[in-house]
This record gives sequence, structure tokens and C-alpha cells, in this order.
Amino acid sequence: MNIFNDNLKTIYPDIMRVAKKMTKYNIDDAEDLVQKALLKALEKQHLYKGGNLTGWVVRIMQNIFRDELRKTKGKDFVEIEENTLPYYDPDLEIFDINKVLSKLGDKCRKILLLIAEEYKYKEISEKLSIPLGTTMSRLLRCRKQLHQQLYGSSQYNEI
Repeated sequence: MNIFNDNLKTIYPDIMRVAKKMTKYNIDDAEDLVQKALLKALEKQHLYKGGNLTGWVVRIMQNIFRDELRKTKGKDFVEIEENTLPYYDPDLEIFDINKVLSKLGDKCRKILLLIAEEYKYKEISEKLSIPLGTTMSRLLRCRKQLHQQLYGSSQYNEI
């Protein structure tokens, strides 16, 4: 059973209106939210028991919105001006990564270059002849140092 065959055109304006209100009338965010909700509804359509389809999709959308809000709660987002970044070349629109890597030292340079080449942690530990745990902790320290050099900020959020 596909619940969206005929109903999508009729419910879309209602859920879009709700999404706009939730995102404080940011159209791009509202469209993203509606898209996520409709995708989730399609994936979970076997759980739909009938009744108000618009209400069901709006509830899914509200749950997605709250989950995303929780993920960003307590995090500060900072706008970074291009001209304030120490190793940024605005003419080329890139960082001079070689200068940054040379400042980090040989250990960091090696491990970050191997990560950039998409080696797995185990492969890196074998190449550098160091334990896997040391590889992971060294990589975290090197990423923090790289972030410090590039952005001048000691705050590094692990992804």
C-alpha cells in the first residue's frame, strides 16, 4: 500500500505551512524538513493505521525537528571570516596546507597524510609500527593541532 499515491498533492501545502512556522519561515530549512519527514513517512508507511495522514506526517516532522534541535543544543556556531584565517589564501580559495603540516611536526604530518589517503586505522598503525590505540589517540591530538593552526581556535568538535 502506498499512502502517498493520491494524497501527497493534498497534504503538501499543509505540512509545508507547518514546517515554515517551525523553522521561523526559513524556506530552505522548511523544505529540508518536509523532505526528511516525507522520506521517513514513506519508509514507515507500514506503521500508518489510517486516519489523518497530514497529522501523522506532521508528527513525524515535529519529531525530526526536535531531534535535530537536541543535536545542536549547547553548541556554538561561529561565523568565520576568510581574512581572519591565518593560512587561507583568498585568491586561490584554499588553505596552504603544506605550511600548516610543516608546523605540526613529522608525526602529525605522517598520520594526517595517511588518513587523507584513506588508510584505515589498522593499516596506519602497521605502516608506522605503532599500536592501534596510539594511532587513534595521536590522530585525535593531531586533528586538534591542525584545527588550532587553521582556525586559531582550541575548540575542536569531533565528528
